[in-house]
Amino acid sequence: MKAVSNITKEYDVPTLVSLNPIMVDGTGMCGGCRVSVGGETKFACVDGPEFDGHQVDFDELTLRLNAYLEDEKNCHEEYCTIRDAQ
Repeated sequence: MKAVSNITKEYDVPTLVSLNPIMVDGTGMCGGCRVSVGGETKFACVDGPEFDGHQVDFDELTLRLNAYLEDEKNCHEEYCTIRDAQ
């Protein structure tokens, strides 16, 4: 989405992106879905998930999403171990 938004910005093409960050509670209280859009903090579960792609801070979003990679991997491995043991 970042690459497409960068290209469409060059040609002044309005671009709507749909974000799918971690959403824990769906109310914005946990902050897991926090994203910077146009210099303001937004919550994808409440304010989105669609935003102006030219305003989204994709670098920050990528860093936030990568923060959970190890936990996601561990949970997946544990799930597979439990499933295979049954």
